[in-house]
Amino acid sequence: MRKFSFQTAAVSGNKKTCFICEDVASLPFHPMKTLLRLFALLGLLTFTTHVHAQAGLGGLVNAKDIEIKKIAPAFISTPEFNISLTPPKRSESLKWFEIEVEFETKTPNIDELTFAYTVFMNGKLYIGEVTHVNIAKGNSHYSVMYISPKNLDKISGGKSITPGMVENIEIEVKRNGMSLGKRALQNKPLPNLERLTGFLSLKSETPFHVLWWDRYEAVKPAISR
Repeated sequence: MRKFSFQTAAVSGNKKTCFICEDVASLPFHPMKTLLRLFALLGLLTFTTHVHAQAGLGGLVNAKDIEIKKIAPAFISTPEFNISLTPPKRSESLKWFEIEVEFETKTPNIDELTFAYTVFMNGKLYIGEVTHVNIAKGNSHYSVMYISPKNLDKISGGKSITPGMVENIEIEVKRNGMSLGKRALQNKPLPNLERLTGFLSLKSETPFHVLWWDRYEAVKPAISR
């Protein structure tokens, strides 16, 4: 009969769990205790495998490692570019709604973080997500999403959009599906309403995609849309 035991040792500053199997033929055999020990071993082995897999994907990241510092909404005009060899085409300069998020990371080399945006505007909830990759340790990291002029027109029902229509914005940071924290523009819960998709755009889907390249964290390419 074999007995399983667990020991924890410090290896290069990290705690490692070791499984030790010993021959204990001299000990009395208890079927129920043996079964319980086996279940405990399987559970711990599964947990340890999950932890090691997480470590292999950029290291362990906890809620204390991510801090959302600021949410900065703004209405900004469509940018204009001076180009040559094409006829000038003038159009009305429309307004976009920009939601910029400043955050800090306290652990090095995070493989990816997903920012879930929820915008409470004109009585409805609008959601979108962006996943940033290869994030270094430090502050002054930025994420951003936009609502286009046409979608703002849908949200306002054809009326002129005003800052007062923005009732709240909530940002949640996730990694591998696990929530690492959230922050809202207003310190109050969002209403229990249907969350509408298709209204928020990535920066790469807007005329701002060539601007401020070094300001925002790299975005994980979408496999399919």
